[in-house]
Amino acid sequence: MNEPEIIRTLLDAAGLPASGAEIAGLATTYLAYRAEIDALYAVPATRYVDPATRFHAAARLAEWGR
Repeated sequence: MNEPEIIRTLLDAAGLPASGAEIAGLATTYLAYRAEIDALYAVPATRYVDPATRFHAAARLAEWGR
């Protein structure tokens, strides 16, 4: 599978529309993006770190003044 086919498949799976020109533009930068994204996960310590955007829902009972 070549880069344009990979990009089309990924965008279709995500439900994102793209024109032929957009696909061609993404295909020229795909390998650089892929390498940079892989580098994000190459740091062993990040494997177990919670991202800052994680939301922890917890119920709290508040006593109302009567």
